[in-house]
Amino acid sequence: MSLRGLSVLVLVMSCGCGGGDGIKRAPIVGQLTLQGTPLGGASVEFTPAGSAQGPGAMGVSDTSGKFEVISSRRGDEGIPPGEYIVRVSLFANPDGIPLPPDAMQADHPLAYEAIPAPFSGIGSPLKVSIPETGGEVKIDVPAKLVPPRKRISMR
Repeated sequence: MSLRGLSVLVLVMSCGCGGGDGIKRAPIVGQLTLQGTPLGGASVEFTPAGSAQGPGAMGVSDTSGKFEVISSRRGDEGIPPGEYIVRVSLFANPDGIPLPPDAMQADHPLAYEAIPAPFSGIGSPLKVSIPETGGEVKIDVPAKLVPPRKRISMR
């Protein structure tokens, strides 16, 4: 299973039954950046904070940093209006090269989280407010990627 796929699976499994859930969703188009530069191949997770209904939403940014989200088992597009905490995740090989979103964990056992804490964790300070009409959502991670790990020679 891919690293991001596992996150999506956990989100989808925590969603209520798809269809007929009575939750209004707003269509959004997101732009993810890292210090103002588009960030591709990262997962973006929205966790409700306050009045937002439902379990949240998740998406993956393309090479230009753009993303859309799903918020149900059926793959309903959009996100319920309200306040959200945003968590961003991007895994990289030990050499610092980011893994593609469909990378399999078994193929990359030494992969590490390249988005620094706290932006990649549950307590992320990134927050957004989604209006009932939806629209464009801009998320900027104000930090540099975690540098590659140095290998220690055992000679």
